[in-house]
Amino acid sequence: MPLFLRSHLMLGLSASLLAVSTVTLPVLATATTLYPPSVQNQSPRSQSIMLTLERTACFGACPIYKLTIYGNGKVVYAGKRFVTVTGIRTTTISRAAVRQLVAEFQQIHYFGLQDSYTGGHTDAPSAITSLTIGTQHKTVNHYLPSPTAPQRLTALENKIDTVVNVQQWTGKHAEPSPL
Repeated sequence: MPLFLRSHLMLGLSASLLAVSTVTLPVLATATTLYPPSVQNQSPRSQSIMLTLERTACFGACPIYKLTIYGNGKVVYAGKRFVTVTGIRTTTISRAAVRQLVAEFQQIHYFGLQDSYTGGHTDAPSAITSLTIGTQHKTVNHYLPSPTAPQRLTALENKIDTVVNVQQWTGKHAEPSPL
């Protein structure tokens, strides 16, 4: 088959696949609901849940660590710098605490937030959160001085730290971000 025909066939095939894939994508959050129908209709036991909070470096001694929280309550802490405990530590929180954190994500319409909030003065840390429920995933990169970031996002980040009791590993450096 000539190259010209092959490229048009591939373009046509790619376009039809794209059209099919866009039709089958679930609709993201609306004002009345946070999750797409594909997630809403699943029972809680059939959904895999994972949420993360990562605090990044700044020009100074900001604590650098990542928390990963699973639906079963398992928490994995990875301390990097400017924390009392470096390395990997694990603990558990109750499933009810995990459900409450997921509810906090829902209350701020997490899936409707921007993917990134930037701007403001330089050399400050970021807080990167993510939420996975079933096949739905969202990550938000929040540069903390961003003037456009909603305060409810900062409150959520601080709530995650509190629920996990991250201060047990970060020590005196774990001051909550200002609201």
